[in-house]
Amino acid sequence: MIAEIIILAVALLFLIISIFLFNGRGKWLIAGYNTLSKEEQKQYDEKKLCKAVGILCIICCFMLCMMAYLGYRVDSGLMNENAMLPFGLLVVIVICATLVIISRYVNKKVKK
Repeated sequence: MIAEIIILAVALLFLIISIFLFNGRGKWLIAGYNTLSKEEQKQYDEKKLCKAVGILCIICCFMLCMMAYLGYRVDSGLMNENAMLPFGLLVVIVICATLVIISRYVNKKVKK
């Protein structure tokens, strides 16, 4: 039960971060962007960059909520622990695929 609460807290953190990013006020949360020089930062469309990273955070939030729910079902005895493996693999695949898609989007569409 404690693990599910921690996972939901992290999911809530991702949700809050995505809200900041969608409002365009969270560019300081994007790793690597702040370390660029001002000239290099001008090469990127900040609104599109914030939106892309916000989408990534929303997907991570959703996946974490799904895993917390499935963990609750296992703890309640409604689901076998071995049945969680395909869902865990699905979460890893979805997050990795999203990372690849977002990175390609940033390199092709966000960069001016």
